[in-house]
Formats: sequence, structure tokens, C-alpha cells
Amino acid sequence: MQLLIYCCGGFGREVMDIARRLNQRHGRWEGISFLDDGPQEPRVYGAEVLPLDRALDRFGASGMEAAIANGEPFVRKALRDKLQQAGVRLASLIDDTAVVSETASIGAGVVIYPLCFVSGMANIGSNVAMIAGAMVGHDTIVGDNCVLSGHTNIAGACRIGSESYVGMGTQMKELISVGSSTIIGMGSVVYRDIPDEVIALGNPCRPMRPNTAKRVFASGKNDSDK
Repeated sequence: MQLLIYCCGGFGREVMDIARRLNQRHGRWEGISFLDDGPQEPRVYGAEVLPLDRALDRFGASGMEAAIANGEPFVRKALRDKLQQAGVRLASLIDDTAVVSETASIGAGVVIYPLCFVSGMANIGSNVAMIAGAMVGHDTIVGDNCVLSGHTNIAGACRIGSESYVGMGTQMKELISVGSSTIIGMGSVVYRDIPDEVIALGNPCRPMRPNTAKRVFASGKNDSDK
């Protein structure tokens, strides 16, 4: 079985490091490469870079699995849909230093960085990325394709809708609901519910404007660099 890391920018290199450590310790894959459909060098970070069609020709859908390494929730969703249409299974990568409760539910394609914590009865949806030091409290639900940035602290029994992004260092009080397709700016302190499709930030965190662009990062950059 081959592992393909989808996107070979900075996020992809971080995920490659996690995958290499896991493979060294547990021998999960015969090889690890990058997937990227844009123009790229043939090798990045010591690994081959393949477009999806070439990877399918070489390994076949049943001979590979993929982890998505992109920080834009809507790009994560689009890449997941593309892989599913091609019949490629999503791989979950959980760093050995992360602590995940045996009673937590972890969806397909989840990437959990070092030193993260997932508490009892939490539910992490498919294709979620948790960056280093992110914490999810008991009974919290995180929707599909979300990104929880580094050192976010989500208290117990919260709900975060699908395709949402929680910025670095955000603190979220217990029993809070954050809508789908919402961006929480870094360093926010969330005391009250936040609706769907807004950009919200501050202390206390409050909606600032609609999330019409569905983008976290400035436009014009290569998505693989997120």
C-alpha cells in the first residue's frame, strides 16, 4: 500500500514528517509520495510528486490511500470529493505523541499533529486537520473538513460545523456552537454561539462580516502552500 500526501506545500511537508515517523515506527506503507495536480518539481522534500491521474495509473485506486494536507476547509472538501470519485481511500494520520481517548470517534482522513488532545466521547468528523497542540474537550463534535489550528482549546460539549476554520490560539467556552463554513480568527475567545458562514474574531468573539469568499488565506497563493 502506498501513501500519497495531497498537496506538497508547507502543510504537506509537515504531514510528510508525521507520515514518515509513523512509517518508521509501524511500517504502514511501502512508500510515501506527494500528490499535486498543479505544476511542481518532480521531487519535493525528498519525495516524488505525482498528479492524481499518474498515481492512479501506477498504483491503482486499491493500491493507494491519501491524506489531504491543505489548510483551506473548502479545498479539503474538494480534494476529498475528488479522491472519493476516483475510489481512493482516505488515510488517517495520528501522531504517536497525540492523546486520543478510546471513547472518541475519529473519522476517515483525519490528520492529528503532535501533542494534540482529544477527550472522551468527542466526535471528530472526516478529513479534519488538528494542528500541533490543538485540544478538543469531551462530547464535542467537529464537523467534516474542518481545520483546528495550533493551540486551539475547544471545551466540552461544543459543536463546530463542517468546513469551518478555527484560528491559532482560539479559546472556546463549553457548550458553544460554531456554524458551518465559518472562520474564527486567531486568538479569539468564544463565549457565545457563532452562526454559519461568517468571519468572527475578537475577545469576546463576534461576527465581523459574511464569509462570502470561503477562503481563509489571501487569494493568489498556491493552495498547496497553506
